[in-house]
Amino acid sequence: MVIAIATQKGGTGKTTTSISVAAGLARFHKKKILLIDIDSQANSSKVLLPHYQNLSSDETICATMLERKHLPIHKSSVPGLDIVPSHILLSNTDVALTTAMDHREARLKIQLELIKHQYDHIFIDCPPALGWLTINAFTASDRVLAVIEPGYFELDSITQLHKTLSEVKELYHPHLSLLGYLFTKADSTLNSRTSLRA
Repeated sequence: MVIAIATQKGGTGKTTTSISVAAGLARFHKKKILLIDIDSQANSSKVLLPHYQNLSSDETICATMLERKHLPIHKSSVPGLDIVPSHILLSNTDVALTTAMDHREARLKIQLELIKHQYDHIFIDCPPALGWLTINAFTASDRVLAVIEPGYFELDSITQLHKTLSEVKELYHPHLSLLGYLFTKADSTLNSRTSLRA
C-alpha cells in the first residue's frame, strides 16, 4: 500500500510522523519500507541519510520529478527502510510542471509502479502545500493520511486538503481515499470545558 502523509500547513508534525511510522514498521515489525521525501525542505532525508549533504540533485527525487528518471533509492540508517531523498531544487517543480505537456500529475506514479512490488509499505512525505508535488503524491497513492494540529484556524487547512483530494479523485485517480486524520500536538491536560473558560 502507498500512503501519502500530507498537510496543508507547516509545523504540524508531518515529517516526524512519516519518519516514525516508516522506521517503526521497518525496525520493530521487520517490514520492507520505502519512504519518498517529496518535501523540498528534505528533513526526512537529512535525518535518515548520514551522507545526505554529499548527494547531488540527480541522486534525489528531483531526477524523477524534473527529468522523468527512475526513482533514486538509497539505504537509510534504519535497517529495512529505504528512502528516495529530496532536494532544495524541488521547490522549482511547480513552475516546471505548470508548463509541462506530459502527464505531469503522474511522473511519480509512473516510476513508482516499476518498484512498488519490492516493498510491504510505501510512504510519501508530502510538502506543506497543495501544488503539483502533492498532486503527484496523491495520484501515486492508495490512501492519504492527513496530519492535523488541533485548533480553530487549522479547520481551513482541512477544507483545502479535502478540496485537493476531491480534485485528484475526479481528474486523475478515482480510487484514492482518505485513510484518516492524525491529530498531533494535542494537550491531554486540556478538555473542551477548560478551553471554553480560557
